[in-house]
Amino acid sequence: MLDEKQLLQHRVVQVTGNLFAVCFVGSDQLQGKTAQRLHQLHVRIGQCALVGDGADDTDVLVIDYVGYSHEFMLPHSAGEDTLIRCAACGYAANAERAAFRLPVVEPQPLEEPRPLATPGCKTIADVAAFVGVPTSQAMKAVFYTLSLPQVENLREAQELVFVVIRGDLEVNETKLRNLLGGGKLRPATDEEIHAAGAEPGYASPMGLQVRETRDGPGVLVVADHSIEVGSNFVARANRPGYHLTGVNYPRDFAVTLLADVAQAQAGHLCPRCGGVLAAQAAIELGHCFKLGTRYSGAVGATYLDPEGHERPIVMGSYGIGVGRLMAAVIETHHDEHGIVWPPALAPFDVHLLTLGTDEAVHAQAEGIYADLTVFGKPVRPGLEVLYDDREESAGVKFADADLIGCPVRVTVSRRSLKAGGVKVKARWAEERRVVTPENLVEEVRQILSDFQPPGALSTSATMRS
Repeated sequence: MLDEKQLLQHRVVQVTGNLFAVCFVGSDQLQGKTAQRLHQLHVRIGQCALVGDGADDTDVLVIDYVGYSHEFMLPHSAGEDTLIRCAACGYAANAERAAFRLPVVEPQPLEEPRPLATPGCKTIADVAAFVGVPTSQAMKAVFYTLSLPQVENLREAQELVFVVIRGDLEVNETKLRNLLGGGKLRPATDEEIHAAGAEPGYASPMGLQVRETRDGPGVLVVADHSIEVGSNFVARANRPGYHLTGVNYPRDFAVTLLADVAQAQAGHLCPRCGGVLAAQAAIELGHCFKLGTRYSGAVGATYLDPEGHERPIVMGSYGIGVGRLMAAVIETHHDEHGIVWPPALAPFDVHLLTLGTDEAVHAQAEGIYADLTVFGKPVRPGLEVLYDDREESAGVKFADADLIGCPVRVTVSRRSLKAGGVKVKARWAEERRVVTPENLVEEVRQILSDFQPPGALSTSATMRS
């Protein structure tokens, strides 16, 4: 247990690998201040990375979710995540959390449930076509088994989860898992479905003992809000080869939880403005979470306040995927010859290379290396220099320099010395010019400071859900 003074002195823990910090503070107010500073750090890192090509659909997005969660995403074809966004209003969210709006359906007179033989209909599309309705007027039943760890006996407790959703939609398992408080989801087996009193392939919540509360007796049925948009649905009948028409919620069946568990997709309507949503691959570069006392309370992590009272630690989690960030930078900043490192992230500022074996060339290069790496006056850090003095041809050395992609290339050769200095070239420019050794350090620093990013950080995407 820490007292408040110790807690404030040990607020951030860093873990090697990815850049990761966990914040431990004594109040929501301190957590908010720390979270704000670390959020600004994430934004600054994104600005320094300068990933994006300036187009509206390829900037880094800072997506703000309700509950203090900030996600940093870069649209890119190589991304493993999916970004859902609206071009009309700027709404954007990871597909794992994206919301959407369903079109308004005109109310219809409610029909009575009627059984209908549906021979050979194995899919929602088959049933809808057989009955003569769109898939949006059919109900889909999806079964999962949820495994939750049990701290007491170090075993997992399992329960069946019956999800009811409109037939034209898919279940978002991340939303479902979050709704249920975490755990692992897997498809339920036929034996598990039978044990709940339902018929695999023809299951329906109608006629089942449905839980009234999350922890009550019966089957846990989770319904998506989409079943409220429409009427006279076609649903399974818990009888092989049969479906029911005229099914309506809540008249005909009950559910345990009614929530948004649907997967947003391209073509759905924006929840903010009603525009058409688009989907594109994206890379998640970082995330900020305000965890509160959820985990500290569970494990009994406490501190003593100034009055000596024991209180749970308030936590926050902040991470940057360094590997993903580097991959995103390289994917965004390259040409046919190799990497084009932004100066803020380059492993070296300067690629210094010599051509030929002339002693005067190597002597000049050694002096230039010392000038570039020494601390300046007034005091400022020296430059990081990659020195290539291999006995290779000019073509090999230039090709390697372009491949590695350091921001500035400095070439020392007999030809450059005869011209009065060394040749300097920015990696992102075609121009080469001769600079005297006396002016070289300032010239290199000017090139680095004049770097114009091809893109910038966009913070216009804000999600409120």
